[in-house]
Amino acid sequence: MQYHLIIDLLGIKDKQVEVWDIKEEPATWLVELYTKVKKQTCPSCKAKTKRVHSYRKQLIQGPNLSHTSVKISLRKRRYLCTHCHHTFYEHLQMVDRYQRCTNSLQMSARTYSAIGSFTDAARLSGMTTNRLIRLFDRHPLQTKKVLPRAIAIDEFKGDAGGERFQTVIADVENKEIIDILPDRKVDTIKEYLQSRDTSKVQIVVMDLSKSFKQAVQKALGNPLIIADRFHYMRQVYWALDEIRREVQRDLDKKPRIQMKRSKKLLWKSVYKLDEEESEKVQK
Repeated sequence: MQYHLIIDLLGIKDKQVEVWDIKEEPATWLVELYTKVKKQTCPSCKAKTKRVHSYRKQLIQGPNLSHTSVKISLRKRRYLCTHCHHTFYEHLQMVDRYQRCTNSLQMSARTYSAIGSFTDAARLSGMTTNRLIRLFDRHPLQTKKVLPRAIAIDEFKGDAGGERFQTVIADVENKEIIDILPDRKVDTIKEYLQSRDTSKVQIVVMDLSKSFKQAVQKALGNPLIIADRFHYMRQVYWALDEIRREVQRDLDKKPRIQMKRSKKLLWKSVYKLDEEESEKVQK
C-alpha cells in the first residue's frame, strides 16, 4: 500500500507528516511517522523559527483499519526560538498535547457514543470504555447563551453525578436540546435561567410541577407557562379511568365482566375505532 494512502486512512491532515516505515504484527500495524521541517511560530514571543532543538518519539493509538489495530510511532521535533530562546514542540492537527490517540479517532469514538452506549462505542473505536468516558467529559459542549422565544423544561431519570434525575432545557420551535442540568432542584433551574440572556423568552412549556413553575417565575417574572401535552393528557386519562372504575364497581356481575379490559378501548380515538369496537364503546 502506498504511503500517502496510509496518511489518508489515518485521517492525518498535517502536510509535513510523512510515513517512515510500516511493520505488520499479528492483528496490529505499527506505523512509524516523521515530520518535515516547517517554520513555526513561537508560543512565547510569536517570532518565526525553523531551528530544531531536539527530537522525541511519541506513541499514539490510531483508528482501526479492517479490524486491525494501528499503533503510531511519531518522531516529533522540538524547536528553538532564536529570538527568546524558548523551546517548544511543533503543533500538529493529528494529535493534541499530552494525548495518546489521534484526534480523528477521538471524533469517531464520540460519534459512535452518540448513537450507542459507551461500551459499544469503545469496542468499535478500539479503546477502553474509561478512556472514552474521559474524552467525552473533557470535550467542551457548546451551549446557547441567549435562550429562544419558547423553551421546554422537563426532568428525566439519568442517574448521573450522584443525582437520580436531571433536567433538560429544549428549544420548542426548533426541536433542539439547549442544555442539560445536573439535577432537578429549584435553585439549579433558577440559577441556570438567571445566567442566560432570557430577554427573548415568552413561552415556557413544562410539566405540572409546582417547583418548576416556582423556579421559572422567580427567574423570568411572568412568562406564558403551558402544561405540555403528555402530562396534561395523562391527567385526563387518569380522571377518565377513575370514573370507569367507579361505574364498574356499581354494576351487576354480568355487565361488570363485560366492562373489564375496556380501559384502552375508551382511551382510543373515535376515528380509529372499527365497527365492533365502536359498538363496545356505545355499550
